[in-house]
Amino acid sequence: MTGRKWVWLLLPLGLGLAGVMLLVRVSLIDTALFFPEDLDVLFIVFGLSLAIFAAVGLILRERMEHLRQQSVEQVRQGASAEHRRFVQRLDHELKNPLTALRAGLGTLALTLADENQRQLVQTMEAEARRLSRLVADLRKLAELESAPLDAHLIDLQSFFAEVADLERERIDRDGPHFTLDLAPELGSAPRLIGDQDLLLLAIHNLLDNAFKYTPPEGHVRLRVWIDDEDLVIQVSDTGIGIAEKEIHLVWEELYRGENAKDIPGNGIGLALVKAIVERHYGVTALRSQPGEGTTVTLWLPLA
Repeated sequence: MTGRKWVWLLLPLGLGLAGVMLLVRVSLIDTALFFPEDLDVLFIVFGLSLAIFAAVGLILRERMEHLRQQSVEQVRQGASAEHRRFVQRLDHELKNPLTALRAGLGTLALTLADENQRQLVQTMEAEARRLSRLVADLRKLAELESAPLDAHLIDLQSFFAEVADLERERIDRDGPHFTLDLAPELGSAPRLIGDQDLLLLAIHNLLDNAFKYTPPEGHVRLRVWIDDEDLVIQVSDTGIGIAEKEIHLVWEELYRGENAKDIPGNGIGLALVKAIVERHYGVTALRSQPGEGTTVTLWLPLA
């Protein structure tokens, strides 16, 4: 509760208590309790009036704030539900045509003798696959807001060993140098309660972005440590970076930075990361400088 709310709460209580004490004193001592010239009585009436006025004001303020928050939440829930319905309809309407299109393009590529035509068909097939992934990611993002989590205790050392295994192929091939920095206290830290598959997806998306936007001579680093009662996961790179005016936009679905237009992607990765972290009652932060790199940090509360 803020300081102003404490004042509004204590003011009527204090004035009311003072008024009751004066009323008791006058009732016991002064026989002329209700004469107009009795200053004590006037003071009691004034104090009680202020107390009532302050109490009514407090009640009205709290009620209006509650109604405002309730209205905002209803609008948000309604918009979220409508968004989920739209994505589900989009997925339903596009899934079968895209599957048929990809199958047809694959067959067509086998029958063409001209190399230029085959390359054109392959390009079309790649774009169809990209559209399929985009629709699937949008559906996954919409479902994250309402679908129940498969939450259980996660052993941190085993979890990050699995992260390393999943990323092994990308780490071993030519590309940015990769560093995995796990704090020693992870072995003795309290466990994390969460959906392991979703958390793996969040870290994979962060690493995927870092490798994608970092040149081969660059560096990608995954750091993990314990900060008080939080697990901190940080992915940093020395890639192309993000302009300051765009940092607050990159968490939105489908948004892509101006300097990333020529790099394959659909603008869903960071939106998925944010949704997954928030479902685990965590916090996300991003800092970046164009040409110097990007650092994304996640704070997840431990059990």
